[in-house]
Amino acid sequence: MQAGTGLELILNAAEGALQIIVTEDERLLCVQEWHKADRATEILAPALAEICTALGIAPAAFRRIACVRGPGSFTGIRLVLTTAAALRRVGQARLAGLDYMQALATSAVLQHNLFYGTPVWVLTHARRNLVHCQPFMSYGPQIPAQPLNAVDLCSPREALGRMQAALHNPLPEGTDQHRCAHVCGSGLARNAEVFGELAGMRMVVAPEQAEMIAMPRLVSPDSASLCLLARHGDYFDADIEPLYVRPCDAVENLPQLAPRMGMSGEHALAALDSMLERAPQSEI
Repeated sequence: MQAGTGLELILNAAEGALQIIVTEDERLLCVQEWHKADRATEILAPALAEICTALGIAPAAFRRIACVRGPGSFTGIRLVLTTAAALRRVGQARLAGLDYMQALATSAVLQHNLFYGTPVWVLTHARRNLVHCQPFMSYGPQIPAQPLNAVDLCSPREALGRMQAALHNPLPEGTDQHRCAHVCGSGLARNAEVFGELAGMRMVVAPEQAEMIAMPRLVSPDSASLCLLARHGDYFDADIEPLYVRPCDAVENLPQLAPRMGMSGEHALAALDSMLERAPQSEI
């Protein structure tokens, strides 16, 4: 059995940034972050090739590949999962799927040194008047933040109501029962009219008075959090399944788009179902 984790690649393109991290035995070798979400598809492969050349490694040399599998951008998620699947086929890498909401919650824990038992809510933009919403609890700086409920979709006002109601729930035994909750993610700034009164939304915080502290600038996980999640990931000799929470816009709009292709909405939906259920003809 080989010691250490070996060469590891971590990829994320679930939201506004394309993040590429390379480590060897948990030692950081390279971090790249591209804030060009609309160009991630054309950036990832050349950037990865240049990283491998600069570090003197072959793409097939990665032993572990950890990818953020969602929820978030359909295109970004597919991009990194497909890249990981291709690299698995040319090398010996095992793959692990990372959770985007957990990565953001863990970033809040690490950046703000949140103690065990501190509630952390993550709200990310899903579409107009909808956010991905999930509560977490801090376990300190050595363990990723742990989910308290599954991620789901709700309106920003419903998310605010959930957070306010949760303030009255008892925290775990041995924790500070008066500790305030922290809130991060793109759903804050994108819905400032709903969350504008939270402490921190105007970059002014009075923790001794606040029940909830917003962190509107924390909209991408940091490299330390992604590395921590990758360290605790479950790796398998199999491709990663994406985590989609909201319906795909293209599928929802298919009945309206179908007539442009000379098809009825019913025919288009039936054809799509057939293609989704059809067994693949090859592994690639």
